[in-house]
Amino acid sequence: MDFGAWYLELREWLIHHPDAILLSIFLVALIEAVAVIGVVVPAVPALFVLCVLAAHAEISLSTIFIVGIAGAMMGDGISYALGHGFKHRIHEIWPFSRYPDWLLRSEAFVERHGGKGIIFGRFIGPLRAFVPMAAGIFRMRPIYFLWMNFLSALVWAPFHILPGYSLGAATAHDWLPGRDQLIFIAAVLIAVAVLTWLLPALDRWRHRRAEHQPLANTGRWRCAAGYPEDQRASLRLALFAFTSAALVALLRPWLQSLDTEALLALFALRQSSLDMFLVTLAILGDRAGLVVFGSVVLGWLALRREWASAGVVLLAALACLLLPALLKVVFALPRPGLVEVPPASWSFPSGHAFSAVVAWGLVLVFLERFGREGLGNVARPILLSLMLFSIIARPVLGVHWVSDVLAGALLGLACLALLRWLWYRFPAPRVSMVETVVILLLALCLSIGLEVFPRFWDALANHQPLPIPVHSYQP
Repeated sequence: MDFGAWYLELREWLIHHPDAILLSIFLVALIEAVAVIGVVVPAVPALFVLCVLAAHAEISLSTIFIVGIAGAMMGDGISYALGHGFKHRIHEIWPFSRYPDWLLRSEAFVERHGGKGIIFGRFIGPLRAFVPMAAGIFRMRPIYFLWMNFLSALVWAPFHILPGYSLGAATAHDWLPGRDQLIFIAAVLIAVAVLTWLLPALDRWRHRRAEHQPLANTGRWRCAAGYPEDQRASLRLALFAFTSAALVALLRPWLQSLDTEALLALFALRQSSLDMFLVTLAILGDRAGLVVFGSVVLGWLALRREWASAGVVLLAALACLLLPALLKVVFALPRPGLVEVPPASWSFPSGHAFSAVVAWGLVLVFLERFGREGLGNVARPILLSLMLFSIIARPVLGVHWVSDVLAGALLGLACLALLRWLWYRFPAPRVSMVETVVILLLALCLSIGLEVFPRFWDALANHQPLPIPVHSYQP
């Protein structure tokens, strides 16, 4: 029997019979939650494939959620009824008589977590099919179990349904990145991983070196946190980054051919799903998006009377809004003509690259001053990813030369190093880590809600590439 041909026939039949897909999703979600059976049946991959087919069949996501939640709840209900009905006798029934650990671990889990264990248990592979049965054995009140069952299914559904449905929607509408785009994304993420490891390693190396060659904590090296060598490193980094940016500006006329080739290589990566992500970052890094984000943070610091920190944020905002715009007028270099509606400003240096380094870098500096290793380990890769993708987005979208973003990023790095040096001369702000994270997330959500959502589709249309063959483009 040709399995490939059989699968294709089954796939086509299911796509033309959406009710069969919904019934299958319901049954698989049910079986996954039934004691013993749920451990044996590969429900997760089956559900993934079914959700892919559901997207191809254009079944609404809300319908799939309802069916999946109903199946998961019924499966847990069957397990609960088995435990409630057999109670202590269930230990004498196969397979529990042969594998008593299955129930003992589940009973201990429910005894420890109570109703919350119903929710947590759905995400613990070996326990997910036995926790509802243990709840029945302990005679958990049916109404309380039903409520916990509903909440657990509600939390479970997005993690099991969205991945397959999203993949199906992407493949059905040609949204999936191709090989070149995936290599590009992987390269950026590898750079993020290297920087995530390298930055703390440099800090540790510098502090170890300072133990043998201590630096006086006075004058321009003064650091309120007690690390004057960090202040010296900040000023050296600012000087290096500024010098490198100036070098890029001086050499740009002689590197035009190389600049054009690099731009066209990146512009060739244009693809619908990647475009949507990069355009989102572009809007977030626009002047209006930065104003919303900075205003929330600045207002919060002013209300908390943290004037030194508020002053640093204000200087960062003024630098992002004014410095690239002034330099653009000075150099007056045209943008590449590759998109429908290019931004109405000069090209060199990139304001988005400058702002990405200053804004996301300053957020990272703020968070790392709390000295919480766990917070830094989480925030560092996220913020570095936002920074690098925002920088590289400009030439990929065809609105900046590679030299533009390189100079903008280097100038931003110089500005960030100076701001860090200035901020560390003052005592740390008297705010909690949790409050800071909440305010930053609120500022980001407001910037997305007020700027990204309303402008997204117009911006995406403006960034559509012109019908010019890449190989024949002449600047």
